[in-house]
Amino acid sequence: HKAIEFLTSTPAAPKLARPVEYSHPIRTYALCEAYTMTKIKKLESFAKTATELIINNQNESGGWAYGYGKGPTAHTDLSISGWNIQALKAAALTGIYIEGLDEAMDKAIDYVKRCQDQKGMFGYKELPPNSARGGKASLTGAGVLCLQIWKNANSPEAEKGLEWIVNNMATEWSSVNVYEWYYHAQACFQATGVSGGRKYWNAWNQNFEKIVLAAQDSDGHWPEAHHFHGDSEIYRTTMAILMLEVYYRYAPMGGGKH
Repeated sequence: HKAIEFLTSTPAAPKLARPVEYSHPIRTYALCEAYTMTKIKKLESFAKTATELIINNQNESGGWAYGYGKGPTAHTDLSISGWNIQALKAAALTGIYIEGLDEAMDKAIDYVKRCQDQKGMFGYKELPPNSARGGKASLTGAGVLCLQIWKNANSPEAEKGLEWIVNNMATEWSSVNVYEWYYHAQACFQATGVSGGRKYWNAWNQNFEKIVLAAQDSDGHWPEAHHFHGDSEIYRTTMAILMLEVYYRYAPMGGGKH
């Protein structure tokens, strides 16, 4: 309740500035999920307004940019786009009518597909067609999850990405990038919603839970693993919790819209 009060203590459409590219879609994601679960009336307008800001500030490429920049010179990338796509999916599940949501998601999925290389990995930026390389381990799960949550769970692009994930899994906590594993855990779990996809979850889950649980400190936090920009105890611990919540809070998606 206190967290919901905080999320609704400031306008749902903040003044656009550089920091919003991550904080706004994550806030929108939380507002939409909170409304879906609680149906608290005041959350409806917050969720709708926050979602409309995302739709209205989608880059022409189909992705989203730093500061929600527009035009071909804006810094559009898959990392930022992934959070905005997750927020729009959460908005779609609220049942609130939001104009332009479906069209924005369709454009976003086309953008995501243009970020994949021939190995199945997804890159930070769009790649030239048929690129032999350019993808990043840390964004491959993000690319796959985006496809899974909007009409492309059984696409060849999603399957190719899943193959890369299960064949390149870290084997110990010290090598784990928590941002990467947040997405990988969801992508492999979501694969169970497609015929034949359970093999990816089975391969991932063989060591995933053991590695994450064994790494937790006695006071409840997760220690430093593969360090990256922006790493902190609270962020790392939050991401580890979200990974483990795949067992409890997510339903596997099929090839359809929702």
